[in-house]
Amino acid sequence: MSENPGMHLATATKGSGEPVVVIHGFTGSGEAMAPLVDRLDGWRRIAVDLPGHGRSSAPAKLSCYSVEALAESVAGLAAAVPDGPCHVVGYSMGGRVALALASARSEVCRSLTLISATAGIADAAGRAQRRRADETLADRIDEHGLAGFVDEWMALPMWDTLRARLRPSEWEASVRQRRSCDPVGLANSLRAGGTGSMTPLWDRLAALAVPTLVVCGALDAKFVELGRRMSELLPNSELAVMPGVGHAVHLEAPDSCARAIAKHLAASTELRG
Repeated sequence: MSENPGMHLATATKGSGEPVVVIHGFTGSGEAMAPLVDRLDGWRRIAVDLPGHGRSSAPAKLSCYSVEALAESVAGLAAAVPDGPCHVVGYSMGGRVALALASARSEVCRSLTLISATAGIADAAGRAQRRRADETLADRIDEHGLAGFVDEWMALPMWDTLRARLRPSEWEASVRQRRSCDPVGLANSLRAGGTGSMTPLWDRLAALAVPTLVVCGALDAKFVELGRRMSELLPNSELAVMPGVGHAVHLEAPDSCARAIAKHLAASTELRG
């Protein structure tokens, strides 16, 4: 993995116990993961803001936003945490970062939880098509501004189940949080850290022995299929399909999602002990 000396990732730590690093998705932040973080009592939760998101800076250098660079930065953070190795929880884009981290630096990873995540796009033509689509989205941020982009992003069908679950005030808070991201950071995240730009990891999953929980929402058909494929290839994994919810499992069903993750963390701790 490429090194990123000096890259700063803002973090917020809550509680005590074994460390759990939590990584948000695209347009999110550590704050956006609070419904999950707040429910994981008994662990020292370290919520990360990726570059361009939350309180982290937004470097101009595009290479800082690649999945590999992000994973190396989070791995460096995890390696410096006392009482490690860390449990690592990642959602969507954060799940791809977490998987890349565990694949390259398994020594800093006690367990892995992947929420609505993928190991990438194996087909080269499919990756190229996705890169072009992400470049178009990034251009829309540059041309039309962040607020308009967020409104378009949140109007996508993948967020219908989240909108139906949240109170209007909670939905508006989610939109405000996403609008607080850095527009350059989000555009760079799409261009360099999108699924189309990511080196696919499917061929590495069979060698990844880290205890892994794969979580997806039953109404999110694409990621249910991806989750099943990953779980079948990972030698030490469990698949949890949450009924009645879509892509943002941790926000749509925070109680049941947190219970499943807490059980996984406890089991991973017992295995190590």
